Amino acid sequence: METAGHSLGSFLTNDFGDRYLYSVNRNAFNRIGSDALYRTHFGERLSAEYQFTVIIGTDSGMLVRHIVNSGIPTGSRFLFIELPEVLSALEESGLLEDLPAEISVTTSGSWQKRAKEYQISDFIFLDAVLFLDSLAATDANLSEYRNLSWTISQQLMTSIHRIQVANNSAPFILKQLENLPENRLAVSTVLHNLLPGRTAIVLAGGPSLNAALPWIRENRDQLVVIAVSRISRILLDEGIVPHFVVSVDPQKISFDVSREMLRFAGLPNPPLLVNSHHVSPLLLSQWGGESVYSNHLFPWKTDLNVNTLQFSGPTVSNYGLSLAVNLGCTTIILAGVNLCFSAEGQTHAAGSNENKVGPDLGQVAPRVETYGGGYADSNRGYLESLDELKIQAHWARNLGARVYNCSLGAAKIPLIDYKALDEFELPPAESSTSDILAARIPRATSKERIAHYRTVSKELSRMRGKLQETLNLCNDALRHCDGLFGRNGKKQDFRHKVQMDKIERRLDRSLGDYTRLVKQFGIKRFLVSLKGASQAEELTDEQVEAATRQYYEAYVEGTENLIRILDDTTERVASRLEEEKESPDFSALASQWEKDQQFGRLHVWRQRHPERAAALTAAEQEKVRELEAEFTRSMTEEETSQIKLLEQLHDLIHTRSKALLLFVRGECAELETMALGLQKHPDQEKALPYIHFVNGLLAELRDDPQEAVSHYENLFTDPPHALTEDALLQFASLALKCHDLDNSLLAMECLIGVSPSYLPPYGDLLKAIGRFEEAFDAYNRYLGFAPDDVAALVTLGLLSKEAGLIEPATELFRRVLEKAPNNSAATAVLQELGTAVPA
Repeated sequence: METAGHSLGSFLTNDFGDRYLYSVNRNAFNRIGSDALYRTHFGERLSAEYQFTVIIGTDSGMLVRHIVNSGIPTGSRFLFIELPEVLSALEESGLLEDLPAEISVTTSGSWQKRAKEYQISDFIFLDAVLFLDSLAATDANLSEYRNLSWTISQQLMTSIHRIQVANNSAPFILKQLENLPENRLAVSTVLHNLLPGRTAIVLAGGPSLNAALPWIRENRDQLVVIAVSRISRILLDEGIVPHFVVSVDPQKISFDVSREMLRFAGLPNPPLLVNSHHVSPLLLSQWGGESVYSNHLFPWKTDLNVNTLQFSGPTVSNYGLSLAVNLGCTTIILAGVNLCFSAEGQTHAAGSNENKVGPDLGQVAPRVETYGGGYADSNRGYLESLDELKIQAHWARNLGARVYNCSLGAAKIPLIDYKALDEFELPPAESSTSDILAARIPRATSKERIAHYRTVSKELSRMRGKLQETLNLCNDALRHCDGLFGRNGKKQDFRHKVQMDKIERRLDRSLGDYTRLVKQFGIKRFLVSLKGASQAEELTDEQVEAATRQYYEAYVEGTENLIRILDDTTERVASRLEEEKESPDFSALASQWEKDQQFGRLHVWRQRHPERAAALTAAEQEKVRELEAEFTRSMTEEETSQIKLLEQLHDLIHTRSKALLLFVRGECAELETMALGLQKHPDQEKALPYIHFVNGLLAELRDDPQEAVSHYENLFTDPPHALTEDALLQFASLALKCHDLDNSLLAMECLIGVSPSYLPPYGDLLKAIGRFEEAFDAYNRYLGFAPDDVAALVTLGLLSKEAGLIEPATELFRRVLEKAPNNSAATAVLQELGTAVPA
């Protein structure tokens, strides 16, 4: 059923039976068909169980149907967010009828309400929320998809971060437990107010960092230098050793971007590592220097937890500022804390992976005011950090500290003033920062490490006992469940309900601190009971029994899962104790290091116990060489997950839709910024077509059609470029505005070769210049591809009527009424022709 009334055109059907809106998907499916393309593009990402998937766009409804036909994975939910006009077209065409309860299609204004109904917070606890762009959103043939994707991504990531931080979710807890052996000293016990009245400089990875480095090198001894871990490679290349390195993120990618910090540990006076309790274990465990941690040591209540650093994020820059305030520094300078892009679209400093990949020119994001009085692009993470910096600046000022930014290109923040580096006065200090740190935090002895490992091991054993008690109670509850419902050979007896109530009270009260943690690790089973359509209904006895059993089985699974994790942690602590022995079992040590993928732990052990390392056997030395080779590979691998992700995010193909969006909005200044970034892109051969396209759009906005045409003509290539179709569209429109009908027709003929969806506007143009027969032919050809297009049927019917072809006109308008019985135009024409209107 086709409809008129929207500007998206009609649905086309390709040779694979894919039915799509050309304006949304263009020719995306015409080479191998949608099913094959989806399997290649998404892989297994759509088939995971117990996953909440948020997808921008529906691909004209085809991605929805692909998921329906593939089968909904157990416990999973799919929430599609579509442009209102596309959603309207899909609904009018009946393409969203009879969807399973686990799938919903909505708009940006309603998605959060629907997500809440789908209980998205449970999936966030599980770290099982996936955000995807459909092919339509990725290609952004409708440029509005870029804005939609960015907006929803920002809202979703903010919600996820807030819930995960507030609830210390499972992925963070896993890293916290893995870091227990290394998290020995808490920030608050050794660093609070250690450097009162001093000037600190917090170094982050923004584009302005490089300009500050010469001044930092010259004044390092009069400063407290706090560097985020991701800029370690830049600082090493510049010969600058910070006093503190700070790191927060638990993800594997954090190691990829920060791995060079491990090289600081081999220097005569290495920096102190200050890390969150859930920092990437690949960084913390392989760090050969001293470290202190923030937040709680254990993820459960225990006297061993101490209060530490007040702020922990959302970014490592915020963390660094918090450290400076806690140290007692009263003047704090931010360098490389831009929180926005450079004029060329670079997100990070020269020497970083982001800078080498090239500028991020395709992201549709709000612009922020800079200290220099201009405006610059930003992104979701930066804006979240910026909001927190506002709070931190107020907090710092209340404690007597002033915060400054030394870059005119940085985002302007209330209570953080701009001040050039050469305006700061740095009086010499009686004692250097390095000397104070060395006195307060000397090298840990083997005795101190052993005492920590034993304390941790004892607490793990206590917790395991509580979990075993929980497990026993839950298994008892399942046995009472059999008795309550008369299963597994047991006689049905309601007295079992009394025992189950007693068990539940113990789980909630005396074991409540532990069962809350259990639920986070057994939430997959809790999700089984979620219903796609949350409608109130009376439960049958069978449903009550199933829900009760699922509840306690979830408890059992979560408890067993957590016990396994604690056992792994206990093994890791035992391995650390083994490292301190006079004659350690080196095979056992190597096995643990390999299991954890922490090959650099070898260097930490060898540095602490050189005499024991020297006494290794020939066979053990061979193992040493294997470990060293793996560590070298991990430290030098170029095709890291971060690089691959950056190449996808910064791909120039994304600039196309953003450029068109800016053109429609008339944003000359932003297009000029994009052109500048493209001109400085490291891959000029790849950037050149985009340079021509953006400059063509700019020329149009400046009312210079000849220059615009000169740029667009560079894109009329064979084979066509990804921008060729858009360049032809701009050229056709421009030629029409200039009354150059021949070139406008020529461009439209080229576009027809791209897709038959351009036949109607081509026919309209032919009709406008009086070439009625050719216009008739164009529409007739189009109806061969889209026989149900009501608008095309009406247009062709009117052409037939005007040409005196009464019989064809009558037949065409009868077809219109078959498709759209309430079409008043068809009714009126048939009555005018003296033909009976079908009932």
